[in-house]
Amino acid sequence: MAFISRICATSRGTTIDAVGNGRYRVCDRQSHCAEVDGLWKAYETLRQQEQRSD
Repeated sequence: MAFISRICATSRGTTIDAVGNGRYRVCDRQSHCAEVDGLWKAYETLRQQEQRSD
């Protein structure tokens, strides 16, 4: 079983969780999620999700 760790949560409800093996799950407040490799890609995905919600 993987240990999931919350990396960040923004005021807009977007979250980044570490899911193990260098992978991260990025979810918006509507629970649309993407799983990506690397923390840099996770932050880029978060930024893109929040720009779409403007």
